[in-house]
Amino acid sequence: MFVADTFGRSRSRGVGPVLIVEDDPDIAEVLRYGLEQENLKTRVALNGEEGLSASLDKYNPPSLILLDLLLPGMSGIELCRRLRSESLTRTIPVVIVTAKASDKDLALILKLGVADYITKPFSLQAVVARVKSLIRANRVIQLVR
Repeated sequence: MFVADTFGRSRSRGVGPVLIVEDDPDIAEVLRYGLEQENLKTRVALNGEEGLSASLDKYNPPSLILLDLLLPGMSGIELCRRLRSESLTRTIPVVIVTAKASDKDLALILKLGVADYITKPFSLQAVVARVKSLIRANRVIQLVR
């Protein structure tokens, strides 16, 4: 079940929602609130399976995915692998947001092509700024293709 799903057109001109895949509802809510304060649509999934399903929504695909590594069921690393293997999600920027990331984990996620990673605790302002910057950059890349 999605805890939050903000539908309708974003004031950010057709930008899809930011998908927050986070099993801690409090952290998910903080991220959702901060992004929506900046007029970005959001969608929240509490585990990897929900995150994969929301990512593959061809009618409302995410413009960016904020992904926790430590999730119940499908891990964030496995979800990232699956996202990179699907044509629909291959080019969506993924930002890892995690409290625990060993050097081995970081090396693996960077090999998987994540756009950035953020460690918890985080500055909400910094997260929002990174998200907006990556969405802008990805829109430019998509226009050039």
